[in-house]
Formats: sequence, C-alpha cells, structure tokens
Amino acid sequence: MDLEQLLEYWPLLVPLFLLQFILAVTGIINVIRREPNEIRGGKKWPWIIVCVLFGILGPLVYFVFGRKDRSDDDDDDYNASH
Repeated sequence: MDLEQLLEYWPLLVPLFLLQFILAVTGIINVIRREPNEIRGGKKWPWIIVCVLFGILGPLVYFVFGRKDRSDDDDDDYNASH
C-alpha cells in the first residue's frame, strides 16, 4: 500500500480508528470500575485483554456478555427479603 492509497482511504480509516479506541477505553474503564461479582467469570483481567486485543468486537462482546446487570442483583435482594 503506497502513500496515495493511504491518503485515499484515510477519511474512512480515521472514524474506524476512533471508534475502536473509544470502545476499548470505555470497556476497560467499565471493567475496572465494576466489582468482580458484577462481571461474568468473576475476574477482570480476561475482559481487559478481550477489550484490548480484539478491536471493535472485543468491547462489544464485553458489553453484551461480560457484564452482569446490577438491577438483577437488586431484584434478588428485594425478593429474598420479602
């Protein structure tokens, strides 16, 4: 790929790079801020690796499958006390 081709595709690549960066940073911050019991598997480091290494798909997989809903835990506590 020469410089001319890179410049031709640059307007398409920049938004993809930004999207990937923003998703990765958001995913990592979300993993770090959550308690281990709020994350599937109970460990944070595998999800950080997924967010960093798997581009756009990694953070999306974490947001869809890696997080446990906080509201689910609240509902269980409510039902157990009544």
